[in-house]
Amino acid sequence: MKQRDISIDILKFFAVLLITNSHMEPLYGEYSQLATGGAIGDVLFFFCSGFTLFLGQERRFDNYYKRRINRIYPTVLMWALMASVFFRQQYDMTYIVLYGGGWFVSCIMIYYVVLHFIRKFAFNHLKAVFYFFALLTLVWYWLIDKPIGYNMYGATYFKWCHYFLFMLLGAILGSHPTQRKIDLKIDIFKLIGCIILFYCILIGGRKSEVVHNLQVVSLLPLLGTTYYFYKVCKSDALKRLYGSRIMGPIMKTISGLCLEVYLVQGVLFTDRFNSFFPFNIFMVFVIILVVAYVLRCMARWFSQTFKDGDYEWKKVFRVY
Repeated sequence: MKQRDISIDILKFFAVLLITNSHMEPLYGEYSQLATGGAIGDVLFFFCSGFTLFLGQERRFDNYYKRRINRIYPTVLMWALMASVFFRQQYDMTYIVLYGGGWFVSCIMIYYVVLHFIRKFAFNHLKAVFYFFALLTLVWYWLIDKPIGYNMYGATYFKWCHYFLFMLLGAILGSHPTQRKIDLKIDIFKLIGCIILFYCILIGGRKSEVVHNLQVVSLLPLLGTTYYFYKVCKSDALKRLYGSRIMGPIMKTISGLCLEVYLVQGVLFTDRFNSFFPFNIFMVFVIILVVAYVLRCMARWFSQTFKDGDYEWKKVFRVY
């Protein structure tokens, strides 16, 4: 098994912040445009998943997929229980299994299947696989109907195709590690440049029909954003921050709760504290973290309940 890359944990920390911020429109009030970053957060999540997936040993498909289910579905099932008891959200079991984790969980469970067979049959040709799916993305984009206001990062199944590119990018970098020169200032400059270009394309698409029809080009700066975000997180400066006494525990806690934060945040956003803006952003985020931690403890308890052996309560309540 390859050694864990802590830059991935740092990247998850930023992904959690971006995803959560993108859903905070009710909290920003008249500054609702600041509720952004969702697409970047999504691709960072997929990148991290692809990166770590190939670090472990190759397993038979049933055992491999069982591990994925054991990682995700105790949390999904416990959230269904919590949502039913405390937030009056009631769904049947079919819905919970297929959609209970939201589009992200449904999507990544499909990705896990595809990536297993890619690893088994095309591990030494990951770049070729990446180019194949890039071509598939372009073909799909030109074939789908794109009405006025269409957003390829919004509520569309098309993103289930192009987000796979970022999981493949993570798999490529994770399975074929090389010594990459890191210049923090230059990499931050390139990262900011990619982010600006990404948003310019999206904003330009709202004002120009030509740019709107070419928004698939935004995948290029988004890929650049992902790559340079990873390089920045791999820098010694970020690793020192991650290992510090104050920021370290905060970053480790948040990055470790990425799935739980994603599941619980939707029912917790409220404008009740908007009179305290901008402190309401911090207040609600802390509430989300607390509920996410409770959910993770319940999921660990649930998972241990159906295993042989005694309960390991320290593992159940471990923060990070």
